[in-house]
Amino acid sequence: MKTVIYTSTFLLITLYTQSQKQVNPEKVLNIGEFKHWIYGEDTSGWDFDNEQWMERKGYLRVGDEVGFIDIAEKYEQIKTEAKSRTPQNFNDLGIIKVSFKGEEYIGFGIEKVEGRYRYPAIPKDYYTYLSFYIYLFKENELQKLDKIEGEVVLNVFLGTKGDPLLKDKEYQSCYANLKTLFEYGKNLENEFVKFKKHTYIEGMEVVRFLLPQIISRYNEPIDFDNHYFEVTLQEFNELRSLIFN
Repeated sequence: MKTVIYTSTFLLITLYTQSQKQVNPEKVLNIGEFKHWIYGEDTSGWDFDNEQWMERKGYLRVGDEVGFIDIAEKYEQIKTEAKSRTPQNFNDLGIIKVSFKGEEYIGFGIEKVEGRYRYPAIPKDYYTYLSFYIYLFKENELQKLDKIEGEVVLNVFLGTKGDPLLKDKEYQSCYANLKTLFEYGKNLENEFVKFKKHTYIEGMEVVRFLLPQIISRYNEPIDFDNHYFEVTLQEFNELRSLIFN
């Protein structure tokens, strides 16, 4: 009798466990906690245009809409629209770890400002909003940052934007798009990130960088000599610490 009871109990537990797995299947993709590195409002972006250098905080005067950037800068006080008109902008930049089927990857999490027209056919009523991006790299690419001399190019393994309808979830909004890319096996675009160490005449060392940009025959790479973000060597070492520790 006891044997029958034990067997029945075991079968019930087994069936319950299997049913729970069907209701709550294990996630093959896990997006980890975002670890902050720098804020755009504290980071200098430098542009050399019209024979002069200009500093902008958290964005660069590059892309197809530089004319709109100029207009927005002329009439805007907060510069939110100007910032949204360039792909090279960020509010927050940091490191995020992702695992897929047991494999771990490290990449950048970027909070950006973007914009669109409510009525694009006219166009009329331009508005801005936040977007969240994740760019992952293979380990051998990140190792290039371990000792930076001259210009370093990191090739993006997988990169995607979050679902705008889920932006309240921040980087978790990238889940569906990132899972699709992992299953597809490669990025939809060829993208890269640039870093470069520079020493000023007085001896101060800094690191310049650009956010991910697409490699395409339809668009020229950004002129890294005349457009870049800049951080101190100490700040760059903090980034390396987030990546390698």
